[in-house]
Amino acid sequence: MDLPTEINSQNNKFKEFIFRRRYLILLVVAVIIIGVGTMSIIAYQQQMSLPVYFQSLSTPQISVTELASGKLKSVVLIDVRSLEEYQEDHIGNSQLVPLSEIEAGEGFAKVQNILQSYEQKHRDKPIVVLYCTSGMRSIKANKLLSDRGYQPLTLTGGITAWREKIRRSQDLNALKFQ
Repeated sequence: MDLPTEINSQNNKFKEFIFRRRYLILLVVAVIIIGVGTMSIIAYQQQMSLPVYFQSLSTPQISVTELASGKLKSVVLIDVRSLEEYQEDHIGNSQLVPLSEIEAGEGFAKVQNILQSYEQKHRDKPIVVLYCTSGMRSIKANKLLSDRGYQPLTLTGGITAWREKIRRSQDLNALKFQ
């Protein structure tokens, strides 16, 4: 093989390599865009921002069915919504500690007081279950409380999911642990 033919052959191999690499890069970019788009749609359906949705994937959660099953004996429900939302409707004997107070730092003392009061009455350590309207704020609160050493669960779907299965008049019957 003469030198010009060898150079031409190497050029063709190089062009083929570049073409394949571009194709692979475009494929990877397309997969990422489709994946992020799909995740964005799922997050939107669950009324969450994309970062909160990703955080929810690693947040310990409990479903309405599990919570209402009666299998858990020591549970403290904490509503992290606003006072106005809490006054409008809340689950059973839940306690109000708004996310805004947790974010500001003063909510940690409230949570600690709620748990100490529960432990004095019941003599056992409770499971903390956080809820909000649909899950977004309780996931944020879960992260903040977890960073402080608590091990809370988040009610999947929040009070919205709870009310789909349990009417207000049935709360105390469904919450056998209180």
